[in-house]
Amino acid sequence: MRTVDRAHYAGLLRFAYLVLDDGDAPLTRARGVAARAARVRHGGYPAMRARLVAILLTGPPPGRLRPERLLFEPVRTPPGPVRAALRELPPQDRVAYLLRRDGLTAPEVAAEMSIHLRTDFRDVDEATAAVDDRTGLDEAAQRAEIDAFEPDLVRLRPTPGRRPALAAVLAAVLLAVTGFVLAQRDERPGEPVAIDPRAWRATGEPTIDEWPAQGALRHDTGLLRRAAGAWRAHDRHPPLGRVVLLYAGTVDDASLVVLRDSPGPHDTPSVAQYFERRLSRGVESVRKLGTGAGQLITLGMTWRYLVPPWLRDVRAAVPSRNAPAWAPLAVRDGLSDPLPWPWFTRRCQNFVAFRMAFRPAIGEGRTITQLASHDPASAAPRVSFRDPPEQPERFRWAALHAVACDGGKTLTESGDLLLGHLWSGDLPDGGGRATLLTVDTSSPESTPGTSILISGDGRALSERGRTNSDAVSSPRTLATVLWWRSSRNWHLVAAAGPDVTRLKTVGELGTHEKKANRPGGTRLLTVTGPSTGGGPRETDRLPVVQVIAYELDGDRTIISPS
Repeated sequence: MRTVDRAHYAGLLRFAYLVLDDGDAPLTRARGVAARAARVRHGGYPAMRARLVAILLTGPPPGRLRPERLLFEPVRTPPGPVRAALRELPPQDRVAYLLRRDGLTAPEVAAEMSIHLRTDFRDVDEATAAVDDRTGLDEAAQRAEIDAFEPDLVRLRPTPGRRPALAAVLAAVLLAVTGFVLAQRDERPGEPVAIDPRAWRATGEPTIDEWPAQGALRHDTGLLRRAAGAWRAHDRHPPLGRVVLLYAGTVDDASLVVLRDSPGPHDTPSVAQYFERRLSRGVESVRKLGTGAGQLITLGMTWRYLVPPWLRDVRAAVPSRNAPAWAPLAVRDGLSDPLPWPWFTRRCQNFVAFRMAFRPAIGEGRTITQLASHDPASAAPRVSFRDPPEQPERFRWAALHAVACDGGKTLTESGDLLLGHLWSGDLPDGGGRATLLTVDTSSPESTPGTSILISGDGRALSERGRTNSDAVSSPRTLATVLWWRSSRNWHLVAAAGPDVTRLKTVGELGTHEKKANRPGGTRLLTVTGPSTGGGPRETDRLPVVQVIAYELDGDRTIISPS
């Protein structure tokens, strides 16, 4: 472990232990999680802590047998008030509390956690208040107990006096097991397949199946054999079908091989990234792609991207800005230059927007938009738009801002996105002008879409609502409903496309109806609900209501706000 990592490892280990602690001394699991988080190469402690949170919220690995435990055991210290209080909370509340006590504000904690788990600042405040109530300690005293806790203390396990050879036996076992762990696995022979570099020029819609091998090391037989063998020996995600080479080259003083598998026509491929560095080698990430379309691929923590030859003129922009400032990104032999790491901010889920020209050798070209992070474990969804009749470019950028930076969509595991404009106008109670953005994903299949009210610059004005997009085939019959909070009242906001002739509410708000008064256009129905000021959990006490959308062909759909 590098010196800079050792300086932060104790804090990461303490954080992981306190989240995993249910009275069973989870030192082995905490060490594994902290070690994985400490491998983050850029961004310092905040980036390591963000990786730690991701591992803890998405499921830490099970504990493994550690041979040193035969000779050593953890020193079990009685829990103080904070540790005892944390054991009574669910894991996500422990994470929220510890981030808060680590110096983040409640909105910053919510932003960091909401990448993996739907969280807002009220959840953070409640978790912090729960520990305050259980301990009776102020913030300084709580921090003092956390900083003083050392979960990694161990002691020599006592040896029975009548077994003088036991220590020698245990030492031999330790040496044998450690030697087995350090030994290289047997590698199966066989190089990955290389696609004919002319194949993509024979089709107007090239996909990952036509992606040719690129990179200066693509003819290094030994490197390719080692990479393919390491993936085939992978415990959790071995390849399906034949292994195909996408890239082999030198990246930041490491040899990198990017491979894909061939699972068949009814499934999408996985991509593995194999690195060889001076002191280590192995498969560092395997991710199942959401689609087989040829799109740029994130390279593990290098801030670089792999780009197929049919994507040209790659440009990137930070979604948090008010207007797009597309910066050109140079690509050489399929590998992009690195992006500046400060571009990847927690506020935007560590995602950056890309715009590229799709230029097949035959057929029509078009512009491709994609969102991608610096983390190969995260999705990299392509984005398409249903634009308004006016100012489509402004809408597109506001929509990208809303999904990446303002909670319109959790992108980490997202399939490709379809962002649509359904309505623009003035909100009641002097709420100003807003746009109703619909968000649909390509996977999992039949997933209901969501909607959100946004301002002209993409700022979220409401929580997410629901749409009927999993039950309709045309945007003209699309309908959505959500709750919007003004300074005085909650309002139910429902909107629908031109082929919806009537919107009607049923439930605790009574019956309200909006009929079509002219052909075409968007239907909008707003109903005033309860007054605001009901406390941090007032959303749990909103009226039960449903909206019925009557379509032009006689069909109807029932939608409930989320």
